[in-house]
Amino acid sequence: MDALILDFDGVIIDSEPIHLRAFASVLAPRGIILTREEYYAKYLGFDDHDCLATVFADRGMPITDDEIRLLTAAKSALVKAAYRQGVPALPGAYELVASAELAGLPIAICSGGLREEIELAGQAVGVLEHVMTIISAENVACGKPDPEGYRMALETMCQLTGQTLRATHTVVIEDSPAGIEAAKAMRMKVLAVTTSYAASALIMADRVVQSLADVTVADLKHLTGG
Repeated sequence: MDALILDFDGVIIDSEPIHLRAFASVLAPRGIILTREEYYAKYLGFDDHDCLATVFADRGMPITDDEIRLLTAAKSALVKAAYRQGVPALPGAYELVASAELAGLPIAICSGGLREEIELAGQAVGVLEHVMTIISAENVACGKPDPEGYRMALETMCQLTGQTLRATHTVVIEDSPAGIEAAKAMRMKVLAVTTSYAASALIMADRVVQSLADVTVADLKHLTGG
């Protein structure tokens, strides 16, 4: 195993309910009701821009990029306010990241979230000190399921370590079908956790678990053959 890359929301912290409430709050004044069922079925795994654009497109409602930027800023303010009140790490997430670093693995976060949100919550749960780089929504032109973010994360770790890190020997931890598709497009191995979707929706992953508390670094290495 050469490297570890983790999604953030739904993998390290249980933030999807916070994102859903924030999206619902900024969409309500536009006459849009976003239910939990719709959010988890259609939009989870998208970055903010793509989520908002798709919500409006699905309803046949026009929206400009400027309007999306304003809604994204309003939604981000709500998310950050919630994070400042406290957000816990998901079971086993911090321990697995810390153990992976201790084992000498380069570690990155690749998320469709905004960098400021990731840093705020990541500092709160203590994982940032163990992470080499963060690829966030601001860094990519196309969000998941496009593989751009995972490609960039691996390339950045190669540059920072001065090593050739192989995609086929990199393990990704994801919670959404879109994220799994992005990692698989890079031929990376994927461990999926059922924090946001049922196991039946994550069958493209190499292994599916209910909690990272059940996962060790040895388990991750097993996915790449050692």
